[in-house]
Amino acid sequence: MRAATVAAGVVAAALILSGCESPSILRAEGSAGAEIVTLAIWVFAILAGVLVTVWGILVFVVLTGRRRREEDASRSKGNLKIEIIWTAIPAVIVTVLFVLTVVTTERINVPKQGADFTGIGRQWWWDFSFPGLGFNAPNEVYVPVDRQVDIDIESSDVIHSFWVPQMGGKVDMIPGHVNHIQFVPLTEGSYLGECAEFCGVQHGNMRFLFEVVSLEEYSEWVRRQQEPAAEPTGDAAIAGRQVTASVGCGSCHVIRGTSMSGTFGPDLTHFGSRKGIAAYTLPNTPENLLRWIQDPQGVKPECNMPNVPLPLQQQQEIVAYLEELQ
Repeated sequence: MRAATVAAGVVAAALILSGCESPSILRAEGSAGAEIVTLAIWVFAILAGVLVTVWGILVFVVLTGRRRREEDASRSKGNLKIEIIWTAIPAVIVTVLFVLTVVTTERINVPKQGADFTGIGRQWWWDFSFPGLGFNAPNEVYVPVDRQVDIDIESSDVIHSFWVPQMGGKVDMIPGHVNHIQFVPLTEGSYLGECAEFCGVQHGNMRFLFEVVSLEEYSEWVRRQQEPAAEPTGDAAIAGRQVTASVGCGSCHVIRGTSMSGTFGPDLTHFGSRKGIAAYTLPNTPENLLRWIQDPQGVKPECNMPNVPLPLQQQQEIVAYLEELQ
């Protein structure tokens, strides 16, 4: 039953994320990704040329030499000229591939200019921290198109790896060490990011949404994120705020503008505006949120969200409150 529940959640998450660009490194939408695609094309072309040349020589030898008498066959043993040629050709090919790789790496690994925000990997979710702007954005981050993005990358527990395939390469997130990634998003759209380093049982359910938008949309997103939590309006949401504060949610979560100030779990200040639950294990709908509150271990086994036994009415009130946090 648990496996079926998790499988259903993955399918549902895939459906809601179908609006995202398919995560393919060959469809680059960032400057670093474009450099990687160019390198891949060069490597493919060179290796394809080697393959076609070898096949051509093989076919030529078979067709022209199959009727030749054995004693008339040419011999290359001891032919210094031929031995130099077939040693030099692979050496040149490897040297060209090495130079192309080094040049691409140098173009991507530009000097750090100062981070716009910090991406923190946690088991098993993402925390995007904007300390200069005064907010955190769990599992969903916006950046402006055609503007250079500088991100500090770190981990709070085990080794993770930050990867948005269309934007650029993978960057390891190592506890106690800060890495850096820099690129220019070239096309507006929703892109799926993921952890590219096995980090535990829920590694496959550690995703995030990388939204590339216009500068105006980005500024509006920042403005909304800086605001405290909205006051609930519905009766169920008002009751849900009281329940959320009384059952200990604030020991792990923060909702700015309330008494909840935990830092262990994701910031819930604008939870209702997000498109996914539990690092995009599920789409963010009232029905899925109720499932998550009722049985987080059934949805995402071994996650750090505890099962808190509550009456159904209180669970529904919490759902109403969180969904109003736009």
